[in-house]
Amino acid sequence: MNKSFISPWYTLALFAGIGLLIFMGIIFKLDGTAIGPYKLLFPTEEDIAAGTSRKVDMDRLLQDYHEIDMRGTKPKDKSNTDDSSDRSISDTAENNQQKTAPEETYTPPLRDLQWNNSMPFPLERFFTHLSNNRRAGITRILHYGDSQIEGDRITARLREEMQQQFGGFGPGLQSFTPLVKSWSIRSNASEHWKRYPGFGRKDSIIPHNEYGPLITLSRYHTKDTAELAYIDIAPSKSGYSRNKRYDHLKIYFGHVTDSVRISAATNDSVYASIRIDSTTPSPIHFDLPIPTGLTRLTFDGPSADWYGYSVQGKRGLVVDNIPLRGASGTFFSNIPSTHFTGHFTDGEVRLIILQFGGNVVPYIDSKARAVNYGKRMEREIATFQSRFPKADFIFIGPSDMGTKVRTQMQTFPHLIDVRDALKEAAFNRGIAYWDIFEAMGGENAMQSWVENDPPLAASDYVHFTPKGAGVVAQWLTDAILDAYTDWKSNEQTHE
Repeated sequence: MNKSFISPWYTLALFAGIGLLIFMGIIFKLDGTAIGPYKLLFPTEEDIAAGTSRKVDMDRLLQDYHEIDMRGTKPKDKSNTDDSSDRSISDTAENNQQKTAPEETYTPPLRDLQWNNSMPFPLERFFTHLSNNRRAGITRILHYGDSQIEGDRITARLREEMQQQFGGFGPGLQSFTPLVKSWSIRSNASEHWKRYPGFGRKDSIIPHNEYGPLITLSRYHTKDTAELAYIDIAPSKSGYSRNKRYDHLKIYFGHVTDSVRISAATNDSVYASIRIDSTTPSPIHFDLPIPTGLTRLTFDGPSADWYGYSVQGKRGLVVDNIPLRGASGTFFSNIPSTHFTGHFTDGEVRLIILQFGGNVVPYIDSKARAVNYGKRMEREIATFQSRFPKADFIFIGPSDMGTKVRTQMQTFPHLIDVRDALKEAAFNRGIAYWDIFEAMGGENAMQSWVENDPPLAASDYVHFTPKGAGVVAQWLTDAILDAYTDWKSNEQTHE
């Protein structure tokens, strides 16, 4: 019986040959030598002398970070306890900072909202509405972004602290078919459902361009009429306190081909049932039992286009997390205007946060292309402003993103150009800009976030870990609430 094997001498010779090739390349400075369409890269004296990339002082960076628990409250002072195992990121940072802080003056990163000072304050209408009408009906904040906000990782904290201060309950808009489960709501759909995004490569089965406020629709496909699609919805144990308390459900839909009955049940007991057809306005409403437990929605009839559902209170703030994985943010103007805005009552949407730019950074190879992308986003901002004339806006550009440049992880070559172009677009449209790139430490900060203990960013050097997203969420929330406090103080001064 023949047995194929590789001699250990062959393996040794292979590695020795590779080592010799690397050694010769360094000694004879073969770096950059072209072999056909390929180029040889070897470490140079400059690479070795450069050492590691710039490090961010994470102890200083995180010294004002504080976690909040599921009740939505900041942790109590632990200075009188001996439980050293229960330490937040900020606890660890503060302790390390006392031991290792450099003597030189530390300038903290700019984490405030920025805007064009030659234009009016960009959140004037939103703050005025919060101050005067915060508990009269529903006020919505829409947070659109790419995969960096998936799972409600950033929006959840903003929602909790805003609802604590201005009222409101529930995690807001949800997809029937999310790519990533939200940590703020527990949902489980039957196997009949399929997701159809309204951006990127679209499925040809959808003959129109009406995808609802989540820019994604869902349909169920049952094998026979006796088989019913369903989705279970329940408060998440891991969510903040106000995420778990809601008493109202809204279902958004369109393109009803035949009548469909939607039943809502708890513990197999149906407490509400609505039949919809092509004349039924979207959305429809269900009042939920209190306290809210598991709710099963069952669908009897041919599938419509289901745009999503919102679990919320009947008044106060609703803050919607709308992640669009892989999106550049340049497609909103392709969505029919009346369809995009028609699912909200007049004046319901008062603030829109747009967080894009990260998905184009790896493909931007010149400053000119970055500027062009900024101009495209400026047109998209203008589209939003025309469709939501009562809303104010905040734009959040890309965070730091690392890529391998020779022997080191460094910020993508034109990321700062993209950031600058997006900031200019925001300023030109008179809206606020929050600089997440500078907030996290600026150029080459991502490596320090990845190497932090615990890690605040993933090994792809692009996405935040849940801990890191929590840090960013606090900084964003503080920026908005600090701006509100300053505005409120100025208003009272002029009264």
